[in-house]
Amino acid sequence: MGKIKRTLQTIGLWILLQIVVFAIFGIAAKVKGVDFMGYTAPALLISNLTLIIVLWIIRFYKIKELGQSVPSIVLLMSLVLGFCSLYAVDILTIPFNLPDNMVTIFEAMIESKWGFLAIAIVGPVAEEVMMRRVILIEIAQVTGKKWWGILVSALLFALIHGNPIQIFFALPAGILLGWLYCKTGRLIVPICVHIMNNTFSFLSMKYGEQPDIPFSDLRVQVILYVCIAVTIALLIWFNIYYSRHQTDTALPIDDNVTEQ
Repeated sequence: MGKIKRTLQTIGLWILLQIVVFAIFGIAAKVKGVDFMGYTAPALLISNLTLIIVLWIIRFYKIKELGQSVPSIVLLMSLVLGFCSLYAVDILTIPFNLPDNMVTIFEAMIESKWGFLAIAIVGPVAEEVMMRRVILIEIAQVTGKKWWGILVSALLFALIHGNPIQIFFALPAGILLGWLYCKTGRLIVPICVHIMNNTFSFLSMKYGEQPDIPFSDLRVQVILYVCIAVTIALLIWFNIYYSRHQTDTALPIDDNVTEQ
């Protein structure tokens, strides 16, 4: 267990911050005699923001990693790949009719003035730092295989959501985000894809209608196959691109992160 010290510390820290921050807001809600649901968005925002800061303070990552440059074409293709592949996964969840155990919480956070910042911006940054930069890297160091880092971090990424419909979606999403991080060597890439996905989800839940369209609908099938085709094409493109551009994309696998 000592070989995955940072992974255990990061998960423990995340859980501790969630408990402490939500407990504080819970007490505040009780004292004021208001519904705690109205405090879920600011509580999530503060706990995730604190996690980002603490992981930096204890040198689990370097702050400059959040702003490393990436070719514009790579970032653009990453966003398109993320949109198409994750939209395809979303469509594939339709036949399973998975339960959403957190719909009430989501609705409360979406209506909060802090909801967008918590869900679409700070949340993705905290999760990418935690899952990809810390956990993926450590598992890859311990096993000597990047794919073990990708798979383990993706599994943990899915489990922390604790919601059946999110778990089904988060596992392949975590694999994609981890793969993009390993392929590009830039943390900003999975962060941007994650922000895009959460922004789209937030806006669609807040402003968009949720029509009950069956999976067998021809329009759904066409969109699914187009998304799959684009996903496959872009995966091939990434492999070709990085077979020709193998400069300055190495992950900090052997970096102990001793400098800030």
